[in-house]
This record gives sequence, structure tokens and C-alpha cells, in this order.
Amino acid sequence: MLRLFASPAYRPPVLPAIALEMVQLSQRPHITFDEVAALLERDPVLAAKVLSIAQSALYAPRCPVLSLKQASVRLGMKALRSLVVEAALKLRVFSAPGYDATMERLARHSTASAHLMRMLCRETQIDAEYAFLCGLLHDVGIAACLLALADDVRGGVVPFEALRSVLDLVHEDASGLVTRLWGLPAEIQRIAATHHQLEVGGTPHPVNAALIVAEQLASELDAGMSCAEERGLDANSPELFAAACRSLHLDEDRLKAARAEAVKIVEAISCPTRDN
Repeated sequence: MLRLFASPAYRPPVLPAIALEMVQLSQRPHITFDEVAALLERDPVLAAKVLSIAQSALYAPRCPVLSLKQASVRLGMKALRSLVVEAALKLRVFSAPGYDATMERLARHSTASAHLMRMLCRETQIDAEYAFLCGLLHDVGIAACLLALADDVRGGVVPFEALRSVLDLVHEDASGLVTRLWGLPAEIQRIAATHHQLEVGGTPHPVNAALIVAEQLASELDAGMSCAEERGLDANSPELFAAACRSLHLDEDRLKAARAEAVKIVEAISCPTRDN
């Protein structure tokens, strides 16, 4: 894995160009909903997935979303950007022959982490939609590793259980590399590459802290890459979780409230979309 990711010839999983363009477009100061709808219409499959997710319990639409422009207006530009990236990952990245169950769990964990990040950052100075993207993308390195192994024609599929320790070792670096090769904003690259570290540059970083807490809440609700009872793949130590809570000023009452809201969020992730 390390040799592969260090090679100049390495190519990351393909994220649809439309999703990357959407990230760039959303950073422009003046953008119209018509421009966004026209962009999404260039990829009908991705557009259909976006509309499907927009109907889900997570976004709780008051009435059906019937068009891309309607989705843009109702959700807002930043939320729509998050939704487009979420749809793109589910369609194109979280899929590797031989690792279907693991990829399904990864997709669930990434979605849960993203929505929990949005919830945790809602009452802070952190942009909730930026936090959402960090949660969504933090573990793309796991997908990159499994896709590379699935594409290796030299042998059969390596059992996932035999890969846990290796994936735990390299997935942060892989996540940082993939987000860099995709050309995503530098801050998202940094979060992806350090998401199991509370301190960055010698001081606690609030986004890292929120992601550590979000991953723990997801794990407690069986939406982690490892069960809550085990210190396995993509897990944080109890000491790191406690330190992250202190950094975010999450006392027992606020943490209890966050856990209660997390239950509702993870339950909503399990709800089918209305058009399925």
C-alpha cells in the first residue's frame, strides 16, 4: 500500500468531474441556481442520485423535490454541494468487487460522520457544511486501499480481516493523498490526513475534535468501521475522545443531548428514500 501511494503513477478512485466542479463553483461569490442545475444535468445518473438523497429522511423535505433547481433553492448552495459529493461517493467511489460489505459499511459510516459533524458544529464558529464535507471525505483512504487491492490482478481477494491492521496504519495518509489528487481545498486535505489527531501544530484543532467525537457517536450506534466495544479499524482511544470533548466544551449534559440527537440521525440514515 505504501509503495503504491508513493508511486508517481498512482491514480486515485475517480470522483465525477461534476462533483469537483460543484465544489469549485460553490466557492464563487455570485452563482445562480440555474448554473448549478445546468451543471448537474450533464451527469443524469448523478443528478438522479442527488434527487433521491434529497427525498430522504435526513433532509426531511416538507413536500417532494421534483427538480434539480428546486433542490438547489430548498437546500441552499453549500448544502447542495455536500449532497452532490455524498451522491458521487456512493455511486463511484464506495464500490470495490470482493469488498461489498465493507464498502457498504464505509458508506454508512462516512454519511453518519458527515451528518453528525453538521450537528456538532451547528452551534460553533465552524461552518457546518464545511464540517459535513470533512466528515464525508475523511475515510476515502480506506476506499482507495480496497479499490487498489480489488484491481490487483496478481491474486484473489485478500480477506478483509487480514487487512484491518494495515488499513488502520495507512488510511489517514491515503485519505490525505486522495483528497489532494482530487484537488479539494487544502484544509479538507489536512483534516483527512490527520483525522485521528486532536492537535495540529501543537494546539487542539476544533474540526479534528468534532470529527473524533462524531466518529465515536457513530461507532456507539453501529455506524463505525469498528464496533464500539473494540479498538479496531478507524477507532479512537477513550482518552482521545475525552480530550476532544473537553476541547469542544462538551460537558455531560451537552454530550447527552448530542447522543440523543445522534440516535435520530443514524436512524434516518437507515430510512429508504421515498422513490425507492
